[in-house]
Amino acid sequence: MKKNILIFRTDRIGDLILTCPTIITIKKYFKKIKITLIVSNRNYEYAKKLNIFDQIYIFPKKNIFKKINFLFELRRASYDYIFVFDGKERSIITTAFCRSKNKFAITPKTNFIYKIFKINFFIDDINTNLNSIFQKMLDSSNIVKKINNYKFLANKKNNYFSNNISLNSYIHLHIDEKWFSNLYIKTYTDINPSYDQFIEFLISISARDNVVITTGNKEIELINLLKNKFFEKTSDKTFVNKKFKNSIFLIIKPSFEDIESILRNTKILIACHGAITHASNSFNVKKIDILEKSKENFYKRFSSYLDNYCAIYRNNFDVVKSEIYQKIMSL
Repeated sequence: MKKNILIFRTDRIGDLILTCPTIITIKKYFKKIKITLIVSNRNYEYAKKLNIFDQIYIFPKKNIFKKINFLFELRRASYDYIFVFDGKERSIITTAFCRSKNKFAITPKTNFIYKIFKINFFIDDINTNLNSIFQKMLDSSNIVKKINNYKFLANKKNNYFSNNISLNSYIHLHIDEKWFSNLYIKTYTDINPSYDQFIEFLISISARDNVVITTGNKEIELINLLKNKFFEKTSDKTFVNKKFKNSIFLIIKPSFEDIESILRNTKILIACHGAITHASNSFNVKKIDILEKSKENFYKRFSSYLDNYCAIYRNNFDVVKSEIYQKIMSL
């Protein structure tokens, strides 16, 4: 008999990627299964392209009538299991309106309401990695199977965006708003590379290997300077500089599927921790992950399962580029 499963992951792409090994483990355990996923606007389009879920809803945030319709839609079905993996109170409270005898949720704190509605909750301890908590949730639900499938994206269809880059392997440098505290979390240590510093760094690492730079979706002054002063445009997204020992490519605002394609040929990824870090794990990429030192334990909760992984701490760019270069030379 087909099992009907409801899952909440109403946050970002990286959080969904982190949770997919657990979801795939559930899917393989039951074999005959229907999975309904509740997502946010941020990860909806990506969730659709994973081809893991039978039905996907966006959690309505504002319109009261949409929220009521949403609850009625969920209420129509009866679920064998409900898993709240995002830890959000709104998701946990929503399960109170859903029909299921087996409700499991991760949460940062207890709430008497959860007990009233017979929701089995697991405390999100900042010192415990999330996959361990997810495993406890499965064990308590009598899904007796160890979470694996950590390289699941390797089986996802390649959109072959990497064919736009005439390279078979390269160092992959992902530059997004996280490198600049004025564009990201203002309490974090500022890296903030200048144009001259960054060019010097690019030339030094390109002496070792080809380099591909990808960007996030936000406008960044450094990226605009690179486009206009250092690279030649070859297409709407692609820029190149072939004046040095090895080629340097710049890819402007790629989709996440484009990034996945680029990761398939990446030797070493350099990035501030995010979804790209988790996606790279499926392709056996060596990772240099840039973290805020004061949040080290927080990041360990997400990164404990990653292979070929090393971390460095946020600092001014002169320090960061030196540490990156040392890591590259040792990998």
